Amino acid sequence: MTYALENIWKRYGLTTLALKNINLTIPDEEFLVIYGPAGAGKSSALNILAGIAKPTSGDVLRNGQSIIFVPPEKRNAAMAFENYALYSHLSVFENLAFPLRARHMPDKEVAERVTAMAEMMGIAHVTDRRPGFLSGGQRQRVALARAIIRPADIYLLDEPIGHLDAKLRHRMRAELKALAEDRKSTVVFTTTSSREALALGDRVAVFNAGKLEQVGTPAEIYHRPANTFVATFVGDPPMSLLDVVPQQNGDSVHLTLPGGRSIGEAPASVLGGVIEALQVGFRSREISLVDAGSPQSVSGMVATTEQLGYSVIEVDGIAGQRVSIPTPTDGSLKAGETVGLKFDGSASHVFVNQRAVFHAGGAF
Repeated sequence: MTYALENIWKRYGLTTLALKNINLTIPDEEFLVIYGPAGAGKSSALNILAGIAKPTSGDVLRNGQSIIFVPPEKRNAAMAFENYALYSHLSVFENLAFPLRARHMPDKEVAERVTAMAEMMGIAHVTDRRPGFLSGGQRQRVALARAIIRPADIYLLDEPIGHLDAKLRHRMRAELKALAEDRKSTVVFTTTSSREALALGDRVAVFNAGKLEQVGTPAEIYHRPANTFVATFVGDPPMSLLDVVPQQNGDSVHLTLPGGRSIGEAPASVLGGVIEALQVGFRSREISLVDAGSPQSVSGMVATTEQLGYSVIEVDGIAGQRVSIPTPTDGSLKAGETVGLKFDGSASHVFVNQRAVFHAGGAF
């Protein structure tokens, strides 16, 4: 089943605009991740796909046919809600069995499916308990298990593992991806985690304030962001952006820091004569530490170090601007230390008025 959101607008009341002209196609058997901050419109998009909410305008298509007036129970969509939505008077076993019995499956098959799913989700030891006697993480696993236990045309998962601890989230990501591939399922999964979005998605749709900023493969989103929002929201650490001034050199433009040091190059044609609101971005691995004062280096002062694999360094001569780089494994980098930075100009990303105009290796 191929699904599509066409020109979807969603308004709540007179002032809240949740979705702004969303156009998004979800091919059959794709694992699509909708990634964005809280309030970006991720849940609204899922509710419209499920039929729980109606768009203010626009259409929802399934295999090219409108389903805008098809009620939720007729759409064969399975959904896991962020707020669990479990039957409080039923045990975990009965919560998982409910969607299977609704499809009139034999009791033996119901028991087999529930047992297998409970084992996979790590909740086999609590199947006789009711939701009120479970932890938040256990309830979330029950809600996810109930959504994916039955066959469906599309699985709509609204931040289904957001409340789990880090180790369990990692395992659940692997299980979900394997399950989707095994069932050849179409899955739409929402998250606020960059790591989850890049690890799970066949494609990632980046939402922000109700707008679809970019959709593409994880590699496209990470290496070729469409604008500064995507650049700084995708990845951990996010892309570092520096204000630069262009200096014409024939058909090319050198992108220089206020001190005159060039940190990248772009074709003059992509800038269109722009000299303001020009920024160059680098991923952390595209910036390296060198000795202070080294040729072609830029001086910087270490602002903070984090034992998460990277440090934040304030670049001299560029007031208030900082870059993130990999931290030496020996832990020798200390706050307040002066260091040299070398930028890989062959991997630069150029933005004009927050929109990407050039990625080294080819025009955007």
